[in-house]
Amino acid sequence: FHQWLARVADARVHGHLFAQGRVQFAGDEAVFKGGLSDSATLRDYNPRSFLTNLIWNSRGERQCFQFGPDDAQEIAPFLAGDPNASIMIVSGAFVIPLWQSGRPFAEIRAEAARLQKIEADFIELLNAPDTKARIHVWTLADLVEDRVEPLQQIVDELNPRAPHRMTELPQMVDLTGFSTFLQELRNQGMQPVLMGDVPDTAGQPGIDRGLTRPQLAK
Repeated sequence: FHQWLARVADARVHGHLFAQGRVQFAGDEAVFKGGLSDSATLRDYNPRSFLTNLIWNSRGERQCFQFGPDDAQEIAPFLAGDPNASIMIVSGAFVIPLWQSGRPFAEIRAEAARLQKIEADFIELLNAPDTKARIHVWTLADLVEDRVEPLQQIVDELNPRAPHRMTELPQMVDLTGFSTFLQELRNQGMQPVLMGDVPDTAGQPGIDRGLTRPQLAK
């Protein structure tokens, strides 16, 4: 997804700038413009200053980064209150890496519950009346049902000068067995509500209607 986004967005595309272990700058750089370090400790001393310095040092170039429930969350209110920010969420997507992790199911269930609580709190923050950022939220089920339209909206938001329709998609995950995994979470007492109603037929995606010259990203 990251490589695809870097190609289609009219922006500098970073990874998780607020990842717990290390700042993921674009190009996996250790130092970004203005001498910003990839040290999570330095970033977390003043997350707002870190982000505003990154944007100021790159003025004239739009910055894009990923942000998830496993990232440091102190910056969340600042993001929500920024009228220049666009925040696009696929809620519940955090559970896919857990499903693929091969960890003991008890650990997966506990981690899924923890991350869902964090993401639910973030979405609640974004729904507050004083939020100024532009917000788009899709559930994971929305993306499974029709992945072209949400991705097209992301492209339109990040690159309004791009061709009207996408000509490639990011590489998609084979979701065969994923609905069974979600049901097992329910059976074990964890309610995966942020994902939406993922159909039992979720599996390897096929060709989408509405996508001209479909071509999966390598």
